[in-house]
Amino acid sequence: MDISAKFCPVCKNKNDREAIICVHCGASLETYATDSEATRTTDGQTTITEKIGELFLEEAMIPAKGIAFYIESTPKPIFSSSDEEFMIGRKVDGKEISNAFFDLSGFGAYHLGLSRRHAKIRRTELGYDVIDLSSSNGTWLNAERLIPNLPYPLTSGSQLRLARMRLFVIYRPVQETKKKI
Repeated sequence: MDISAKFCPVCKNKNDREAIICVHCGASLETYATDSEATRTTDGQTTITEKIGELFLEEAMIPAKGIAFYIESTPKPIFSSSDEEFMIGRKVDGKEISNAFFDLSGFGAYHLGLSRRHAKIRRTELGYDVIDLSSSNGTWLNAERLIPNLPYPLTSGSQLRLARMRLFVIYRPVQETKKKI
């Protein structure tokens, strides 16, 4: 038996021993004890969490403008109050980052497989869109793997997975304005 490699539980391909994500299909190579149901697909292992719909959020926790991200295993939201577009990724030492960048380095982004420029979030008339920026380890929206460089509607209450990092997205609904006659 080859102990210098890990085999993917989903696609059964060989990976480096230190790998945490399968380079062939993007599945997690680490196992976690969980009381929730797990489904396996060719896009990796996704945990189905029924508790997401049961989250109790105070109205004050949702920003009046912008979007709130709850990162898995963190109790407080991280806000990005931008009406324009911004990128999500991880900071690299010595590189300047624009104001329109949501840096997840402090939350283990490197170890969870996030790319430097992983995804883009942009404001639309109806809410927000998410676009995978050809990231190395992929982006999922509610268990659906995104095709790179295509916009997907990001509804409030969605689960966004960037590589192995899970985010819960909340924002206030867009108020429809009536046209004056």
